[in-house]
Amino acid sequence: MGDTIVKLYQKQNFVIGEDILRTIKKNGLTLNEALLIIYFCGNNNHPILDIEEIQAKFMMSELEIMQAFASITDKSLIKIKMVKNKDGKVEELIDLTPFYESIAYDIDIEKKKENDTSVFSLFENEFGRPLSSMEFELINNWLDRGISEELINSALKEAIFNGSFTLRYIDAILTEWVKKGFKTHKDVDLYLKKRKAPKVRKNEDLFDYNWLDDEE
Repeated sequence: MGDTIVKLYQKQNFVIGEDILRTIKKNGLTLNEALLIIYFCGNNNHPILDIEEIQAKFMMSELEIMQAFASITDKSLIKIKMVKNKDGKVEELIDLTPFYESIAYDIDIEKKKENDTSVFSLFENEFGRPLSSMEFELINNWLDRGISEELINSALKEAIFNGSFTLRYIDAILTEWVKKGFKTHKDVDLYLKKRKAPKVRKNEDLFDYNWLDDEE
C-alpha cells in the first residue's frame, strides 16, 4: 500500500491536504521548512531549488531559504538527484520520495488503528493515557507476528494484576507464550491445568503463575 501512495503523490496535481499537513507537523517543520516542502511538492514534474522564484512566492530571504533547505535535507525528508536535462547539462533535482514515504507510513498507521481499534483502545483505557509511538509500534509488531488480540488482552490483564503497566513486561510474557505455542487464553488455561497450578478463583490461575520463571 505504501508504494502506491508514494506513486500517487508523485504523479497527481498537488493539493495541500490533511495528510500533508499532518506529516509536516509530525516532523516538526518550521514555517519556512513547510513552505519549502509545499513549493517542491507543487513542482512535482521538475522540483528544483529556484531561489528567486521561492523568494518571490514566499517573501523569504536567500539565507532563510538555504537554512530551511539544509534542515529538511538533514531530516531526510528530501534527497538530491543529479540528472541530465534535455540539453545534456547536469542539474540538481529534488527527490520528494522520503517525504511521500512518511505520508504513506502515517496513512498505514491510521489504517491499522481503524482496523485494530479494540486492542489499542484497551491499552489506552487501562493505562489511562494515549499510547506513545513506540508503544503503538510494539503492539503493532505483536499483531504483525500473528499474535491474537485475545492473547494480547490476556497478557495485559496479567500485567495489570501484577501491578506492571509496562509493555516490556507484557512483551516478555507474550514471548514466553508464543514459545509454548499458545494462541488463545484457553491454551494458557489448559497449560496451567496440566501443570496442576494451585486453584484460586476462576481466571486467577493465569495471574498467579510466574511465567518469566517458568521451566518446562
